Amino acid sequence: MNREIITIENGIVHLPQSNNIWMTQYELAKLFECFVAKVNSNVRSILKIGVLDERAVCRTYYYKNGGSVEKYNLEMIIALSFRINSHKAKIFREWLMRKAITNTVSQQILKGIEWNNAELLN
Repeated sequence: MNREIITIENGIVHLPQSNNIWMTQYELAKLFECFVAKVNSNVRSILKIGVLDERAVCRTYYYKNGGSVEKYNLEMIIALSFRINSHKAKIFREWLMRKAITNTVSQQILKGIEWNNAELLN
């Protein structure tokens, strides 16, 4: 299965234009510059409280030698970014918020709705 991962280099988030983003706990720890144990405990917490459906956000891949690895989709990656307190997680959260605001503003401008810029800056 071909899949892609998110990277952050020099403060710039690189998000593939693919819908096939799945990352292992090791890759997530590298992305957010934290320990794998932190990723693991936060994944368990998110799944335990039922915020996300494990069947939708997690896949288990089995190796020929009998080993396995869990991979998580973009929805889980976003949820983790709001639970992990690291510099790279902060960069990713800020990038997400800029994208959300920019897309919302762009959509509203296209619809002809006026915005109060002072409110947007607060």
